[in-house]
Formats: sequence, C-alpha cells, structure tokens
Amino acid sequence: MKNLTREQILLTLNASDKIGPKTFKVLAQAFNDDFEIFYSYSESKLSTILPDKILKKFIEARKNFSFESQLRKLDQSQGQYLTIYDERYPKLLRQIYDPPFIIYYLGEIENLSRKSISIVGSRKYTHYGQSVAYKFAHDLAESGLCIISGLALGIDAIVHKAAVSAEGTTIGVLACGIDQIYPESNRQLAEQILKTSGTIISEQSPGSRPLKQNFPSRNRIISGLSLGTLVIEAAESSGSLITAAAAIEQNREVFAIPGNIDSKNSVGTNNLIKLGARPVTAVSDILETFNLEARKPTLKNYNYNEWERLIIQTLEKGALHIDKICQTSKLDIALISENLTLLELKGVIRHLGGGNYQLNIF
Repeated sequence: MKNLTREQILLTLNASDKIGPKTFKVLAQAFNDDFEIFYSYSESKLSTILPDKILKKFIEARKNFSFESQLRKLDQSQGQYLTIYDERYPKLLRQIYDPPFIIYYLGEIENLSRKSISIVGSRKYTHYGQSVAYKFAHDLAESGLCIISGLALGIDAIVHKAAVSAEGTTIGVLACGIDQIYPESNRQLAEQILKTSGTIISEQSPGSRPLKQNFPSRNRIISGLSLGTLVIEAAESSGSLITAAAAIEQNREVFAIPGNIDSKNSVGTNNLIKLGARPVTAVSDILETFNLEARKPTLKNYNYNEWERLIIQTLEKGALHIDKICQTSKLDIALISENLTLLELKGVIRHLGGGNYQLNIF
C-alpha cells in the first residue's frame, strides 16, 4: 500500500461518512496519533486493536476513498484545509468534546482565532427580529468581534450582511462542502464575505451535499468557535436552540433577546432565558461580558448608499412624512420606502407611525 502522510490520511478518512469526529477520536487515541503506521496495518492486525464497529468503518473508508480524488476536489473549489494537528487550528474549537479533525476553508484562516460571537435565529423572522439582528451584528462587528453564523436564510443572512456593512469580519459555517454554497440564493452573500476578508468553512469534504444530518453537527462548530452565542429569535423547536445547547455543553456564554410572549418566534428565546441564558437588550450587555468597549452610535458608523445619505440629510431638520421626504428628495416613493427600511434596520431612523420618520442617532 502506498505510503501517505498524516494529512493525506486525514483527508481520505474525512471523505467517508463513516468516519466522524467521535470515530476519529477513538482511532487517534488507539494509535497515539500515529496514523502513518496504523493506516498500513492489515485488517487482521487491526482487528486485534479496534472494536468491530470502528474497524468496519475504517476499512471501508480506506478502501473506497483516495487522497488524490479529495485533493482534486479541493483544488477545484479553490479552497484549503487545516488539520487538528496544525498550530493554526483555533484554540477555542480544539477545546470542545468533538472538534472537527479537518476544516476546509475559503478566505482568511486567521479569522478563526479572533474574538468572536455567534448569532443565530429563525429562518422565518419577524420585523422585530430582522431589526434587532441587523443592529446587534453591525455594532458588535464594529466593536471588534468577528460575527459567526451558518450562512442560512433568515437571521443568519441578515447578520452576515450587517457585519459586511460595518466593515467588520464574519465567518460562514456550512453544513456542506465549501464548493456547495447552500442555499444557492446566498452565493452572492458568500462572495461578499470573502471580498471583505471574511471566511467560509466546513468540516464536510468538497462536493458534500447539504444533508439534513449535517446541520446539527455544523451548529457545534458555530458555537465552538465563539466566546458566546446570541439567539435572536427561535420557535420552540428551532434549530437555533441546538446551537445554544451546544454552547452550553461547551461552557460558553449564551445570550437571548427577549421577545413578545404572544409570538411563536420568541418561545424558544424566552425559554432559554428561563433556563439561565443572559437576557440582553443592548449591545453593551454583550461587550461588557467580554470586557470590550462599546462604541457610541453615530451616523458616521455606517456605510450608506447615495439614497440613504439623501434621506438622512432630509431628516436632519426634524421628523417628516414619507410623502414630504419624497417631495424634498425628489426620489421615487418605491426607492424611498426601500431605503427607509434599510435605515430603520440599521437603527438610524425610527418609524413614528402613520408614515412619519425621524432620525434615531445623532
């Protein structure tokens, strides 16, 4: 059998759905991390060392997968990889019970060792959840925390966009290969993350599809890379609660945004608070936990498009009705409405009701 390096062996093992972090841990302990030697052992010799269940998984992985095919897929994805034996492997992630033994990545690997917070929430969010998610992610990113989420629809996408808008850093953790951005509608967002020095990672081999069983294991990486996890909105059986549970198991901070007791999107977050999660109502609640200084919000903290800037200038003299904003700015009402929503999400303006708006940050 051809001699392979430890990294080549790990790439081969990771390509098999039979070898996960827990099985890998058994193998590593059984052979004291000396993969080069045991990978060449005969099945009969391995049977004297490994439990039958683990032996079958290993033999199948060794037989059906090759290092060369995995390397080709990695090259095609233009990605790179990092093993748990690499000194660049993030310390926080190494501390969890079942860390991934390989991380595939696009972008800046150094981001994985930055002070980070994960932000998760419902795919079907409310306007309240949308507004809170954007503001918290933007301001936390601006204050120096790297924002981690799952690059999914809903709250995940909102917090990634907010971090990019703040010129901060964000990491998207996938439940599929780094060449299989899921959902496809977030591909442009993934490209924006990479263009702004962010990172896309996965423990799944390139070419791996987004299988249902991969999402819970993906969530442990989201929380494992983070100092804490903030849950924005979550129904009673939300996947976001899996991330929160993983954070608790990993002895990390868990924060939750209190919600309307009559809203099904707040049942999960309100239950988290009853179980001991820290309720937060301001960005400073989180920053103070990590001894970080909160930046005072100002209009200059955001990147604005030309229409947002024009609306801000129009509202500087006081509150106005949307019709008056259109008249003064000479912009189409559809364009005004779209950008008023963006400014409201950023917390820059406030809707007073009846179509009246005013600046919220001075």
